Amino acid sequence: MELTDEYLAVVRDTWRAEEGAAPAVWVGGHSAAAIRRTVGFGGAWHPLRLPVTRMRSVLADNALPGFAPRIALRLGDAPVQEAERPAGVGDPEQIVGDLEELRGLGAQTVVLDPYHGDPAQTRRPEAAWRALTTVAERWRMVS
Repeated sequence: MELTDEYLAVVRDTWRAEEGAAPAVWVGGHSAAAIRRTVGFGGAWHPLRLPVTRMRSVLADNALPGFAPRIALRLGDAPVQEAERPAGVGDPEQIVGDLEELRGLGAQTVVLDPYHGDPAQTRRPEAAWRALTTVAERWRMVS
C-alpha cells in the first residue's frame, strides 16, 4: 500500500516539475485504499466493471474529485435480469440507461471496454466495433 502511494506521489511530482501542473490521475479500483488514493492523488475515481448501484453508493459516501468509470461492454439481444448486473452488460437499452445514470452521477468520461480477457479478441475487433457502433447509435437517439 505504501509503495503504490509512493509511486503515485512520484508520478504527480514529476508531472508537476515538468509541466508546471500535475495532470489529473485516474485511480482505479474500488477498495478503501483506492478511494483514499483518489482523494489524495487523483483527478478521478476510475472504478472497473462495477454495477451502477455500487458506484452510486461509493459516490454518495465519499467526496471524490472526479468520476471516470470503465465498464465492460457486453451487448446482448435481451435484457439481463441479474440483481448485481455490471454496468455495460445487457441489451442496448440497458447499456444506454447505464450511461445516462453514470452521467447523472457526474461521469464526464466513461470508458467502454468491449474486450473480456482474451487477448486474441484484439486481433479480431469486428464484434467489438459492432457493439460500440450499436451503443453509439442508440446513445445519439436519446441524447
